[in-house]
Amino acid sequence: MGLELANLIGMARAAAKGKSRSPDVAAFMLDPVPKLEALARELEERRYAPGSARAFVIHEPKRRLIAALPFRDRVVQHLLIDASMPALERWFAPQSYACRTGKGTHRALRRAAELHRGFAWVLRIDLAKFFPSIDHDMLLGIIRPRTPCELRWLAERIVRAGGPCEQVALHFPGDDLLAPHQRPHGLPIGNLTSQVWANAMLTPVDHMLASQLGLGTFVRYCDDILVYADDRVRLERAWARIEERCASLRLRLHPRKCRLHRTTEPVAFLGFVLQRVDASVRVSLRAENVRSFRRRAGGLLQTRPLDASLVVACVRSWLAHARHGHTASLRHRELELLGLCD
Repeated sequence: MGLELANLIGMARAAAKGKSRSPDVAAFMLDPVPKLEALARELEERRYAPGSARAFVIHEPKRRLIAALPFRDRVVQHLLIDASMPALERWFAPQSYACRTGKGTHRALRRAAELHRGFAWVLRIDLAKFFPSIDHDMLLGIIRPRTPCELRWLAERIVRAGGPCEQVALHFPGDDLLAPHQRPHGLPIGNLTSQVWANAMLTPVDHMLASQLGLGTFVRYCDDILVYADDRVRLERAWARIEERCASLRLRLHPRKCRLHRTTEPVAFLGFVLQRVDASVRVSLRAENVRSFRRRAGGLLQTRPLDASLVVACVRSWLAHARHGHTASLRHRELELLGLCD
């Protein structure tokens, strides 16, 4: 089951990566062995129960309720996902880019730009209140067969524990008035398991597109999907089938964000905007991204005493992201406005 101390120490190091400044993480990693031995006993005896998450709200890129778990629970989630990923990876479609080694947002963007160049039409799909809507029974039906037998109790305990989550109540065909309140739903944003399981939740849609509809020309990052074709009618039919398949999973498409575009029109995807111009594709940053960077960097520059390391980290992170678009002049201009350019 992977509960050897050496393996748990490896999981703790993975969970702590990039979070060394957190007091919770630092306190745990100062003397991890006794804590991990106690955790291993809880898991072996199936006494483990997730702790209470700390909830906070972020406003970039949009308002979201985030759940921060105690560090020991993050170690357990790394253990569970590490054990489950081989089976999940075999099942995931190649067009899915979230929470996968060798994939990620920028590779998804690059693939979308390739497809954008070659097709006349693109169907943009987004889901309404995706994480808060995820039905626990539906999710367990998807992940249970792809979780090691000896850890299925743990997956169910984490799902059933829930966590801080925006409240939604969606009705679907066959529901009575109380169904949305009687069916547990919602995955807390910010957990490793939530990210991976949310990706798994829409994998049936991936396989329907590729295998049943013959539309393998799509890119999906979590609940953001772009489907490409030269035939508008074919995409309209695919839209209806996606809506039906999502409803069968007790998920609903976003009423405003789902639409058909010509690829010569601007199409938002993962913080960028794609637009075909003749035989090429222009990839630009969304205006909200630039405004967010100005606020964040400007605020750090005005802080006294000035923490130069935080400013450098903020600017380098944004530049690394922005370089994935056609943004050379934009990057130079923004650095000039901040007084960071010669």
